[in-house]
Amino acid sequence: MSLLNWTHVSNNWYHLPTVLVCTLLLVSCVPTTYQSAGSEDTARERAVDIYDDIKKLSDRLSTSSDKTDAEILIEKSQSFIHTYPKYNKTDEVYFILGQTLLQFDRAAEAIDVLNDLNRDYPYSSYISESLLTLGIAYDNVGKHDQADQTYNKLISDRRFSGSKNVEAAQQLLATDRTARKGALSELSAENPLDKFIGKPALDFKVTDLNGEALSLEKYRGKIILLDFWATWCPPCIQEMPHLKQTYTKFKNQGFIIIGISADRGLDPLKSFVSEENITWPQHFDNGGQIAKMYNLTHIPTTFLIDGKGIVQAVNLKGNALEAAVAQLVIENSYR
Repeated sequence: MSLLNWTHVSNNWYHLPTVLVCTLLLVSCVPTTYQSAGSEDTARERAVDIYDDIKKLSDRLSTSSDKTDAEILIEKSQSFIHTYPKYNKTDEVYFILGQTLLQFDRAAEAIDVLNDLNRDYPYSSYISESLLTLGIAYDNVGKHDQADQTYNKLISDRRFSGSKNVEAAQQLLATDRTARKGALSELSAENPLDKFIGKPALDFKVTDLNGEALSLEKYRGKIILLDFWATWCPPCIQEMPHLKQTYTKFKNQGFIIIGISADRGLDPLKSFVSEENITWPQHFDNGGQIAKMYNLTHIPTTFLIDGKGIVQAVNLKGNALEAAVAQLVIENSYR
């Protein structure tokens, strides 16, 4: 073989590896791109499905105290946060997890979760509520200094000026530390309030804020929502717009709300009722006598009572409450 021919062959072998590498890169790039896009779509769909499961569990726990549901929600939420830290609902899942941990007497864990939320998602729409819940969690474990710092942080943030959460924080700060146990307390595995359903509501004879007699018997024949609440209780305040809406819609159709306040003084209650233009009767349950009659362990708690004085439902909220009242109003009209 001549030197010229050998040079030609050598040149061809020199280019062959380059050609092979380029070919492999081109071939591998196409399926990898499609696979990556497909994986992202699958992950997104999976995140949506898990988020929906978490929301359903959270909704169920708003009207029950099922520890099995709570454990499932906690596990799903923790996994979701770890797997989908950049999903646009992750901040909400953080808050749901923190609130659930606090409700089921795991305040120390709730504190960690809520601190993570406030640190990692400073512009979340849940910051105001999470700060208030975090303060309550600190109170529940006796860390009142940290609770005060958290309440003050909420109050000093101009984004939340004038909000109900700020008002609740201010009221908590004005309350004796030793009396601050938090608005959320331990819930048992079975809902002890279910035993009231289908039975006559326990009556009482007290006075309202105007000094007038107040009892269930006074409103016999009407649909009654017995609402145990307090101005320092964030979930109570959150539910108030729904109560107002339901009351406005059905007050002329035989529906009445009776508020039983667990406030620690008359002044905060009277001020709130006046400022919020709450027109249904309120009783200041000083000492918690009526709450003890109903074996309450937490607020808010509601009992929906029909025209015959029978408890028909416990702890209905939002649209579920409105639908139940509408049904009882219809049934009551035929009696």
